[in-house]
Amino acid sequence: MSKLTIRNLYRTYTNHQMALKDFKLETKDGELVAIVGPSECGKSVLLRIIAGLESSTDGAIWLDEQLINETDPKARKVAMVFRNYTLYPEMNLFDNLAFGLKLLKYPPSQIKTKVTEIAEKLGVSEYLSKMPADLTPVECFKMVLVRAFVKEPKILLLDDPIAQLPKEDRKEALNELRRLQQITKVTTLFVTEYSKEAFYIGDRVAVMREGELLQIGTPQEIYDKPMNMTVAGAMMMPIMSFTEIEIVEKEDHLETKFFGCPHIVEEDIEAILRKKGYVNKKVILGIRPDDIEVIRIEVGQENNAPTAEVKYLKEYNGKQYAYFDYDGSAFGALVEGEGKIMPEDKIVICYKNPVPLLFNKDSGDAILYER
Repeated sequence: MSKLTIRNLYRTYTNHQMALKDFKLETKDGELVAIVGPSECGKSVLLRIIAGLESSTDGAIWLDEQLINETDPKARKVAMVFRNYTLYPEMNLFDNLAFGLKLLKYPPSQIKTKVTEIAEKLGVSEYLSKMPADLTPVECFKMVLVRAFVKEPKILLLDDPIAQLPKEDRKEALNELRRLQQITKVTTLFVTEYSKEAFYIGDRVAVMREGELLQIGTPQEIYDKPMNMTVAGAMMMPIMSFTEIEIVEKEDHLETKFFGCPHIVEEDIEAILRKKGYVNKKVILGIRPDDIEVIRIEVGQENNAPTAEVKYLKEYNGKQYAYFDYDGSAFGALVEGEGKIMPEDKIVICYKNPVPLLFNKDSGDAILYER
């Protein structure tokens, strides 16, 4: 197992475009870090610099105790799987796995031993005599990973490797990746544009935007305590909604109002808001659909509770969500229980999260959590 440490990494191109800006990352031995962010945010550039396929403008990259910035790519003990990976169609799987070792001038007897041993260790010995055309898309992906592990890398870099797979195969491919990575215990960086993939596969998730690392933590840490609105709004489906609220001083407590109802601020949150100077100021409240409960209003049951009309329904991860507008903003809510909610139904809205996600209106930074 190995540890990767990146300090103050920059990559600037001749047109002054900055692909990486003061990027910092430290992995733990044998962990899988999922790096997620939109297209062209610097994810692939980061992997290419670690692999030695591209140079950095500034900063340091350490692999264990070795500074590898100027090390020849072949000597870095880094394996990389690209988005457009392929197996050599004219070779059987044994020769595919052996090909990289041949390029490194390993003797034939050692190649045979290493390929056979890794195939047995990873449970793929039955594939060695097959041709790539005999494999399913997931089996091809698995054998590409095995080919990378044959080289006994200290770090495995995966640049959006399941993008070319059919959607119905991607979860199975992620499961195979996780199985092989846990057997080999090779420290791995997995790049993706999709938060669902990152949260599913990563021991920790690193969120990137415009060349910067916004936050890194376990999937639960990122979900519970996003450090800013960018992380909060982009991380999980269904997406979070945002609405502006005001923190108001009452006789003996702080209070705010949303969905037409007053909400008393809990004492521990009140203390933070007072300390940071948010009394009688406007902030942004982040609301996840799972934080809202909605109840269909039957004819004759109307009351003074906040209500809305369902615009449409959508399903995520086997759960159904109802979407509606309220006070100029769009929201979603988890539909629970057996009651049928349909578009155009009238619903009562109830917010049920005792620990709200509050953000600074100007900077977008989280108010209740420190970096």
